[in-house]
Amino acid sequence: MFSTWLYSSVCTLDRAEAGEAMRAIQAVSQSRNATLDVTGALIWTGERFSQFIEGPAASVAALRQSILSDPRHRSALTLEASTAARRAFAGWWAVSSAGTSFFERELKRICEQAGTRAEDSARDLKALLMEFVRTTDR
Repeated sequence: MFSTWLYSSVCTLDRAEAGEAMRAIQAVSQSRNATLDVTGALIWTGERFSQFIEGPAASVAALRQSILSDPRHRSALTLEASTAARRAFAGWWAVSSAGTSFFERELKRICEQAGTRAEDSARDLKALLMEFVRTTDR
């Protein structure tokens, strides 16, 4: 059984430094997540981070705590924290869509509806992440 965490947060990175910061996040994530046996997907739009993380409970809990205390995030919104019998993502995906207004609009819509329709928000964000991964080259 795997633990999962799905969240969205507001990005506090300065736009001028964000590209470099995202490359650093990707480099650290790939090695750390392999060590922790964690997989998932991260979308960064320039305005928001949205991420699905899955793996052993202790690993997901450690990453969650790290992310929640990371100054590059604010207003983190948990859309789902659950368990799963199998992984949804076979590998680790970190994707930048900075400047892509479609993804920013979708993430904003998903987060706005989360207060009244949490299950719909979680489903919609997972579908968006899956589609992004499916159509993106690593």
